[in-house]
Amino acid sequence: MSLPVFSLKNYQLKTLASLRRFLEKTVELNDADTAFYAITKRPFVAPPGLPGLPYVCLRVPTGGGKTILAAHSIAIAADAFLRCDNPAVLWLVPSDTIREQTLATLSDRAHPNRRALADRFGENVRVMTIQDALYAKRADYDGGAVVIVATIQAFRVEKTEGRKVYEANGELMDHFSGIGHEQRAILEAGPSGDPLPSLANVLRMRRPMVIVDEAHNARTDLSFDTLGRLSPSLIVEFTATPVTPEEHKPEKGIYASNLLHHVSAAELKAEEMIKLPVILRGRVDPRDTISDAMAWLDELAATARAEENITREFVRPVMLVQAEPRSKDKPTLHAEEVKKLLIEDFRVPEEHIVIATGDSKGLDGVDLFDRDCKVRFIITQQALKEGWDCSFAYVLCSVAEQKSARAVEQLLGRVLRLPHAKRKHHEDLNRAFAFATTTSFQNAANTLRDGLVNNGFERVEAQSLVRAIAEPLQGLEPGGAAYLHEEAVPFELDYQAFEKNVHTLTGGRVEFDTEKQVIRARGALTDYDKTALLLALPDAAANMIEALVHKSRGARLKSVEVDKEPVRFAVPRLTVKTAHGLQLFDRGHFLDIPWKLENDDPAQIMDFFVPPKQARDEAHVDVDQTGHVNVQFVTDLHEQLMLNLQERGWTTNALVNWLDRRLPFTARRDITRVSSTLFIAKALDHISAQTGMSLEALARAKFRLVEALVKVIAKHRDGREAQAFQMALVPQSGLDFKTSADVELVFEESRYAYREPYKGRTDFKKHLFRVIGDLEPSGEEHECAVYLERMPEVKAWVRNTSQQPNSFWLQTATDKFYPDFVALLSDGRYLVVEYKGSHIASGDDAKEKRLIGELWADRSGGTCLFLMIENKEFSRIDAAIRQRD
Repeated sequence: MSLPVFSLKNYQLKTLASLRRFLEKTVELNDADTAFYAITKRPFVAPPGLPGLPYVCLRVPTGGGKTILAAHSIAIAADAFLRCDNPAVLWLVPSDTIREQTLATLSDRAHPNRRALADRFGENVRVMTIQDALYAKRADYDGGAVVIVATIQAFRVEKTEGRKVYEANGELMDHFSGIGHEQRAILEAGPSGDPLPSLANVLRMRRPMVIVDEAHNARTDLSFDTLGRLSPSLIVEFTATPVTPEEHKPEKGIYASNLLHHVSAAELKAEEMIKLPVILRGRVDPRDTISDAMAWLDELAATARAEENITREFVRPVMLVQAEPRSKDKPTLHAEEVKKLLIEDFRVPEEHIVIATGDSKGLDGVDLFDRDCKVRFIITQQALKEGWDCSFAYVLCSVAEQKSARAVEQLLGRVLRLPHAKRKHHEDLNRAFAFATTTSFQNAANTLRDGLVNNGFERVEAQSLVRAIAEPLQGLEPGGAAYLHEEAVPFELDYQAFEKNVHTLTGGRVEFDTEKQVIRARGALTDYDKTALLLALPDAAANMIEALVHKSRGARLKSVEVDKEPVRFAVPRLTVKTAHGLQLFDRGHFLDIPWKLENDDPAQIMDFFVPPKQARDEAHVDVDQTGHVNVQFVTDLHEQLMLNLQERGWTTNALVNWLDRRLPFTARRDITRVSSTLFIAKALDHISAQTGMSLEALARAKFRLVEALVKVIAKHRDGREAQAFQMALVPQSGLDFKTSADVELVFEESRYAYREPYKGRTDFKKHLFRVIGDLEPSGEEHECAVYLERMPEVKAWVRNTSQQPNSFWLQTATDKFYPDFVALLSDGRYLVVEYKGSHIASGDDAKEKRLIGELWADRSGGTCLFLMIENKEFSRIDAAIRQRD
């Protein structure tokens, strides 16, 4: 049976690419500190007690898929850094709940997390608990990837499980038979002076890669000491909330994370991963809060049914109710009291409610995604147990006034995930909703924004992503309690029967005014209220009931803040006329694909391959006076790992096929397997002829060969593409170019992605979206943005972010070109501006960008303008706009 295709999102690919670049640079420079600075231009914070260790953090907000990224990072580390086929991995998680979930997904061969491992290691993967690892044999580690999933607490000696990690264990004796002096020197010795046969020593020999999930929970001196005893090869953190440089206080045992890559909220939203914005509504009385939230949950349920009619996608919106803690001094709306309130006052069936707190585990064994599941309300208190997740959670209802972001942080994270990671047709299903009991609406909004920050969002983003809907005053009872809604009763109504059958069933929210002959609703009516009315009143009242329920929910619940009238911003794109119509111009129009790589010169691989005897990365193991090895360089690690390696017998075909499988997609994206294997075989023959290396020697250098192959293929591809691109743009090429609105890019706020939000002080009112992406608060590009903002001819503009899936781009020889700014002029024309410093603008890359940009403008029939600006020559923008043919 074939498994469904699972594709990583664009931001996930970029996150993993940043990790690969760092690890490759660390190997190249033989130093993690220098490599980190070379990539980020920020200083590296060395972990205490772990000198020279590559230790980086990948920041991914809640809902971004940290676990799938961690699974893919293992293959990257094995290829780019460890250079081995059998990595040992220690995967640390913050709780037993998440440990069980992670084990389950990594053990399930159909799950994307396990498939991420299988793509690289095939069936040679062993996923273990600590208990499993206490019995694992040497062959388990030699045969492929080993992943041990545990909490960091399990490695602390004060825990029973932790003591077993460091104790002698006869089940592990085979790991230590026949080991040499170099390996014995790095191990903890027992009373006899021989290496202690402990799991800790097995890991020390294997130099595990350590993955830390929710890493902010494991950055204490004790945690670092624990990790240090295991001699890790590298540590990669995955968290939404890394420790910032401002929080770095080593004297207090607090160490800043080495933030290598940050995923923004906008990237998650553009990739349809999370529900945003969060719509906030506040009420003073907790019963009013619950009433409003329940009514909106009903509206969302109806919307979800309408969505299913269109898309066949099943969604059942769920509400999280945050209760107050119990108190000995005063009555509170604690979890049991909220459940009683829902049942007695709101007539919610008990089977629709579960309590999920530290003491009550109502979610155990419940599949919230099951169509037959009846749960609609989940009651919790301070925070749900980490690891619980259901993308059907849409409404957060807090009956307690929250004054701390921590109080809403985890609950807010539970309502952010978009079901099935797919944008919905109905806009309300793309949003999350929070109903707060509060006496200060502004405080509630600020607390919610702080909660978003604690889920990994930038504060600038949080300000934009929480839309606070202030309640109108019209329709309130005296004193500001419930809203009053009335509907005339067009027939005789038995007051006594009404009081008995309706007033009580709806908790007093529906009453009959005999003098005015109206039925009155106090607050928003829920589906349960509606059902009670339909059952209690004559059939003739159905239309009246529908009108009252609709009126009680009203536009107050449905409307989001009124924005300024949206500007349609749709940019024409460069196309090629073909027999099949207009096609967006890309590399397929000037490259013959597949590429016959075997026809290119294999000898150029010697520009990138350094034979082992000349390599900088030969190992030098230094044993100090205590007998321990000081690991100072990356290549010392490689030497230690080689001591564990038992190379199999290689044939030329086996090595060629191995190398071919290790080529990343970027290297082989346009090459058939036949072409790549033919080229690899020729390259190996050339290396052997030039260096005299035997097949066995080439096999030992196989990871170095992969690096060289990637580089030589890239060199050949660059030359090929540059020549083909130049030929495509000459009139004789036969390509018929047209810049056409029929193939347009529409800028939409929901799909606008960026790495970092703008944090400067300039108030840009003409920018199309609330948040501006990837714009520095000062500098020449900022000045260009200010110039566009102040031009009367500019109606709206967008900071066009690079390498994002919904940004404007033009094809160059080797890549996509993302200009800096796109502006819509008042006369309907479009202006694209690329700003470059003079030292950059004269390069070959800039010439290609100018060439394709001017072609885009030339083939637009005067509707598009392109400018490459340097040295603050902003007056050229005025001249271009005002000059007409």
